[in-house]
Amino acid sequence: MEAEVTLSRSIYQLLRREPFYAHILANVTRILTDEVPTMAVSFREEVFYLYVNPHFLLHELNPGERVAVLKHEVLHLIFKHLFRVKGKHPKIENIAADLVVNQYIAPWNLPKGAILLSTFPELALEPLGSLEYYYNELLKLLEDGAEAQYPESCKALDSLQHEPRGIGIHDAWGKDGSEVAERKLKGILNEAKHKSSSFGSLPYDIQRAINEWLAAPKISWKQVLRLFTSSCGRTAIKTTRRKESKRFEGNPGRRIKRLRRMVVAIDTSGSVDEKLLGEFWTEIMAIYKTGSEVTVLECDAKIHAVYDVRRTGTAPTMKGGGGTCFEPVIAWANSARGYNGLIYFTDGYASKPPPCKLPLLWCVYGDIQQTDHLKGKIIRVGNAQQEPF
Repeated sequence: MEAEVTLSRSIYQLLRREPFYAHILANVTRILTDEVPTMAVSFREEVFYLYVNPHFLLHELNPGERVAVLKHEVLHLIFKHLFRVKGKHPKIENIAADLVVNQYIAPWNLPKGAILLSTFPELALEPLGSLEYYYNELLKLLEDGAEAQYPESCKALDSLQHEPRGIGIHDAWGKDGSEVAERKLKGILNEAKHKSSSFGSLPYDIQRAINEWLAAPKISWKQVLRLFTSSCGRTAIKTTRRKESKRFEGNPGRRIKRLRRMVVAIDTSGSVDEKLLGEFWTEIMAIYKTGSEVTVLECDAKIHAVYDVRRTGTAPTMKGGGGTCFEPVIAWANSARGYNGLIYFTDGYASKPPPCKLPLLWCVYGDIQQTDHLKGKIIRVGNAQQEPF
């Protein structure tokens, strides 16, 4: 079949030029079908699938564009877009996801009409942003009076929303076994990283996204948070069919679930490098996966960003690079309501902070010798030993 030969030839082109991406495609089952208008990736029954429309492949793309679209679909997997749970505006999420991956397609050329940062000229979108950043920027186009302020961008968004082929086909994302899919894809990426010699030539942001996903946390957060918030966390009673009620035979049992809302501060000062920021983010995602709600504060001598962590979120491009001062974060935490504790990731080099009303846990990285100025519980990570809880 001509489409099968052409698809195999396109994957071989990708293999010769960028073997890392082709290695991932080798672990994806390919299906030629008219049920999708272009190409799409999905996960079902514990298998990753790539759906390809034969007419689109053969008659609407030139050889380089075929490789570009294949790489586009692989990048959605790498950035974990496949596992997103659809929110209030799923089409805008889809557009934001395409804005992310289409910046990494070079050296291949995307087909005409692909979604680019220039598609929304008045928004002046920053390059190499996260899905969350582009999603929030695109929401501006739904506000009252947006057409007057962003005429070309609103026109482009309206066209994309009413022309499904202008947006990637993402209907199967976040629907089937996301935890199993994440685990399987993690194994594929780990194998690709270690078997492909081209991993080191990937763009830095892609390397960082993969390394952060594959990295294991250094701290057992389930145990630490149980001790840290035992006196201040809220609880909820949930029914579960994993065990039977002791009082009423045949009925589901009950379990107590601890509810935690944590403030997590990230020291983004000049003394904290990119590698350390990546380690911070690995630990933050581990905190989130314990079931805690997490609000992140990026800060050096002032707070640069405040946002909530989402399960599928990738590490943001953090702002900072100045000196370190603990006071802004402590002041923010002291005025906040409904949180159970503050966790501060830092290298510890700053003057003594003011008192904090919330229980405070310092995660201190590096070789700082004296931590007497840090009042609260301390975990030393890296060269030093963990101090007693």
